[in-house]
Amino acid sequence: MGDTEVVISGGGPAGCAVAAALSDLGWSVLLLDAGVDRHKQLAGELLHPPGVRDLRALGFGDVVDGWAAHPVKGFAVRFHAPERTLVLPYGRGVTGLSLEHAALTLPLLESVSRRRGVTLHTRARVTAVEHNCERGVRLRYSHAGTEHTVHARLLVAADGRASPVRRMLGIAEHHQRLSTMLGVTVDSACLTHPEHGHQFVGGAVHALAYTIQPGVARVMVDLPLGSTAQTLKEQPELLLALPSRLREAVLQALEQRPAVRMASNDDWLAETVWMGSAVLVGDAAACCHPLTASGMASCFHDARALQESLDRYPDHVARALEHYAHARRPAQRTRVALASALYSAFARQDEGMHALRMGLLHYWEHSPGGARASMALLSSEEPRMRVMAREYLRVVAHAFAAMLSSNGTGGSLRSAAPLLRSAGPPLRGTMASAVEQMGSWLHRRVRRPVYTLARAGWASPRRAFASNR
Repeated sequence: MGDTEVVISGGGPAGCAVAAALSDLGWSVLLLDAGVDRHKQLAGELLHPPGVRDLRALGFGDVVDGWAAHPVKGFAVRFHAPERTLVLPYGRGVTGLSLEHAALTLPLLESVSRRRGVTLHTRARVTAVEHNCERGVRLRYSHAGTEHTVHARLLVAADGRASPVRRMLGIAEHHQRLSTMLGVTVDSACLTHPEHGHQFVGGAVHALAYTIQPGVARVMVDLPLGSTAQTLKEQPELLLALPSRLREAVLQALEQRPAVRMASNDDWLAETVWMGSAVLVGDAAACCHPLTASGMASCFHDARALQESLDRYPDHVARALEHYAHARRPAQRTRVALASALYSAFARQDEGMHALRMGLLHYWEHSPGGARASMALLSSEEPRMRVMAREYLRVVAHAFAAMLSSNGTGGSLRSAAPLLRSAGPPLRGTMASAVEQMGSWLHRRVRRPVYTLARAGWASPRRAFASNR
């Protein structure tokens, strides 16, 4: 039996980020990478500015500078009816990056393998978690055709949304399959705003596009479950929300079958992100529809939150993991709620969601501050649920304003009832989450001084610690 301080299952962006974060703390790291062919994956390729900053903070600045990445200054949102495009920039002076998934991931893996204290095993995976408690974990993993047993202080599941390790740990999950994503590459000259990500909303299908290398753009089309590339070939009218040149390029790309990639779009939510001495990061903890392109920024945020928590409680892993769970929760809940709300607003075809799209259009056209607030939420720069609740309310208010406008594009007041029926449930959920988030923040602010006084001898440390559980 071998020993190490931490075993990380998964050598993707999340696993690499955690390996770098914990090696910086002086931990010995065993990183297990299953060795999937990342050139065939339809996965993270667009990185928002907070993700770029976190990567640099984790010591990957040389990797970021070495990428042949394309700058992303924000998003261009094209509405289908009425046909209008609005450009939503990131904050002043910040940019994101986009590049092909393998070109992004493989340099991270190579870089982290050279870090002091990091041992990388490729074509290796966890096969069983034999024991897990607050004192450590014992697990088995396969590598080079041989089964190994190892004891570690910490096990990190960074093995993606369908995380086998999460299931080995017995952590319950909520799973909903949403749709199917089809990805193709086209000439980037087909994009109207080449230095921006593109959202095509309000048509029969939703689509996302961005440049991944000089002269090449990725187009991802959100299809109903059960659809295939043949579905688009037989029903090209599904792509009417795309400009004609881009639409033709996508249809031509569908004829090149090896270039077509498919993936399912799912909601995966773990009921808890830690158990004993095991913790979930990135998509293994929470995964949502990719239209916000926030997955990678989210996993790098997780890595830094775990690093800060273990640095704060180096001798008490369970306490550190509890702190990590609280630290990551606000941003993750806001991200998941935003993805759900935007997917409904962008893709659903009922009258209520059409009215809500008109509210978004009206809001962004008439409120530069609203556009900035929306981009701060979309890019994960703004993690507070109360801000999302406030912005959702404003969009609904602008939807009513659009109905009352005299230019004829806002619809009619007959859409008011469908709007309230469609927007009501997500708005109630967002408001409830915002109240819970604020209550949790107040609870931590109140109990922290109690624990501090306890340590100073003014109260029972045992009682104060119990109140933190």
